[in-house]
Amino acid sequence: MSSTLKNCLQRLHLNEDKKLESEAQEIIGRFYPLPPKLFNKGPNCKPVIAIHLAYESLQMYDWNIKLAAELAGCSVKAYESVLSTVRKQLNIYPSVKLSTLAVALGSTTMQTYANTLWDDFIKRYKDTLTGAKKSNIDDELKLSCWKGAVMFCCAKAFGDKLNKDKLHQLCSCSLTELNRCIKIVNDVCSKQLAKFKEQKSTTSKKKRLVEEAEEETNKSRKRANTTPVSGIVSMIDHRDYKSTRRYRDYTAWHTRMIDQLKLQISNQ
Repeated sequence: MSSTLKNCLQRLHLNEDKKLESEAQEIIGRFYPLPPKLFNKGPNCKPVIAIHLAYESLQMYDWNIKLAAELAGCSVKAYESVLSTVRKQLNIYPSVKLSTLAVALGSTTMQTYANTLWDDFIKRYKDTLTGAKKSNIDDELKLSCWKGAVMFCCAKAFGDKLNKDKLHQLCSCSLTELNRCIKIVNDVCSKQLAKFKEQKSTTSKKKRLVEEAEEETNKSRKRANTTPVSGIVSMIDHRDYKSTRRYRDYTAWHTRMIDQLKLQISNQ
């Protein structure tokens, strides 16, 4: 198995990560109690899933599940089925923070709202459960698919649509699991999501009014700074009249006339 594991790491371009290799080898050792037929979906199913789980344990979340399924030698659906069974049997689940998802999805502005929605969801969802389901809910809510669902619903309420393929890979869950969680979050937190939508509408309206006001101000400034090119206003000469040639000719003429009058008076 060691040579197969190293070969799979190389094909995934992860062969230089010795810590990952060691972790994957340790996880393979934990597979022995599991039924061998579980990994019969593909020839490399066991080592690839071991690498996948080791990758998550080292807090890395950009795993390419399509490439992994191809290397494992099975379909994505079969790969996800085996992975889900292994998780349940060995109780291995990734722990993903909302802040990690926000950064990975480029939705950091949603983090505060996602935290609010998460708190609202936990409280309301627990209130809907009874008996054994309620006693086991804390373990279930540790599954990262719930945080993925909260991020998706929160973003949608504010008019953004997250990529589900990328989201379920970041959460290391199947698309089916993610969709199930999204439906539950939508149903349980309908009131909080409605508040987010109303807040988005109010914010958008304010933003539009500000933009319209700024646009009108800019238009007014352009009109004030524009030099007239026609009409009566354009015919007005705004120069100092004392600096014109006509005024200088007039003052010269006026001076000559005064001199002539003075001369005539003195000759009488």
